[in-house]
Amino acid sequence: MKHLFIAIQIPFDNEFIAACQRLHQSSNKLDKINWIKPENMHITLKFLGETTPDLISSIENSIEKLTNCIAPFKITLNRIGAFGSRYHPRIIWLGSDDIITEINMLHKELEKSMRAFGFKPSFGNFVPHATLARIHNIDDKKFFWNEIEKKTSLFSFTFQVNEIVLFESILTNAFTPLYKKQKIFYLKIKK
Repeated sequence: MKHLFIAIQIPFDNEFIAACQRLHQSSNKLDKINWIKPENMHITLKFLGETTPDLISSIENSIEKLTNCIAPFKITLNRIGAFGSRYHPRIIWLGSDDIITEINMLHKELEKSMRAFGFKPSFGNFVPHATLARIHNIDDKKFFWNEIEKKTSLFSFTFQVNEIVLFESILTNAFTPLYKKQKIFYLKIKK
C-alpha cells in the first residue's frame, strides 16, 4: 500500500524562506509547534490515503485527463489562517484572499473522479491552503496571535501553477513525513 495525495507544490525562494523564519519567531520556547519546512509545503487538492499499487495507473490516467483541460494559472498566497479556534488552534496555514476558480475546479473534479476508485469524499468545506505549522500547545496565545498578525504582511507571494503532483507520503522515524513525487501532471488545454 502507498499513502497518496494530489497537490500543488509551493515553490520557494530566499524571500519566502526568510518570511517563514520570521513567522517562526511568533512562538516562544514553551510552545510546542511543528513548523513545516518550505520544501514540504503544498496545497492538497485531494487526499487519497492508503492506495493499492494496482490502482495507481488508473488514478494517473484520470488525473492526466483532468490536467489536459486546465490551463496554467496564478496564485497569490497572502493570508494566514488557522483551523481550530484562536484558543485551540491545530493548524496555521497560508492561503489566498482571492477565489481561485482553477483550484476549486481541480478539487471538485478530483473529488468526482476519485470516487470511481472507491475514495471517499473529503470532509468539510474545501479551503485551499499550505500548512505552515501544526500546533500542539501555545503558552501565551495573545502574544502568539499578535505576532502572527504583525507578520502576515510578510506573505504576498505570487506564482504560476503549471503542474499538479501525485505525492507519496512516507512516514520515517522522524515526525516529519517524506513527500516523494510519484508523478507530475502538467496543466495544458489540448487543442
